[in-house]
Amino acid sequence: MKNIRLGLLNCLLLAIIPLSSAIANDSKSVETFSTAAPAQLEARQSSKLNSVVTQAYQSHVWFHSVDIYLSGDINSNGYYHRLEVEFDADTSLAYQQVFAEFTLLPTYGAERLYYTSSVFELFAESSNDWLAVDTVLDQHFAADDYLLTIRLFDAQTGYLLAEISGFDDNSLDYIPLEDYGRDSYHEHSSSVEVSAGSTGILALLALCLVLYQRLRLKIIRS
Repeated sequence: MKNIRLGLLNCLLLAIIPLSSAIANDSKSVETFSTAAPAQLEARQSSKLNSVVTQAYQSHVWFHSVDIYLSGDINSNGYYHRLEVEFDADTSLAYQQVFAEFTLLPTYGAERLYYTSSVFELFAESSNDWLAVDTVLDQHFAADDYLLTIRLFDAQTGYLLAEISGFDDNSLDYIPLEDYGRDSYHEHSSSVEVSAGSTGILALLALCLVLYQRLRLKIIRS
């Protein structure tokens, strides 16, 4: 019975994950991941550098490194509409299935979930089980400095396994972002002003005089 319940929970989680990704239609994300097979673990166990020291929460899973890349500033105001997040996570187990959630917190307002990943695998402390998510913010993200949070969940139980955010790592805070709709040039309608100097006034008087003469001749002939 316990195995049946876990199986049902697994199916439910796998069904919910794509749904939650579809609901977050304020952005478009492309997911890329790399996973080392167990036979490759020994070859991939080379020493890792630039490990993350402080994390909000970790269990037998933790973040080893997190990198972000910004691009897309059409109006050159210092705020970007494209955010790429790449991280490498490790586990003390030989094998762990997880999924990730990505949220952005503005200076004022509520935290917003913008992407939920598919299920992927972690193999011990392999350096080849990273995940990268490239996101274009389409709408509903005002120009602001955002705080990024990444959470890892157990793919079978849904339990939180690890969390890191801008509260822990400064590189994940004060990220200058805005949506694509705001990051564009706005063409202003042009207005034409007509001004006349002395020459223009004389031409206008001459035109009035011609019209007056034509009207006078018409009255005389009638």
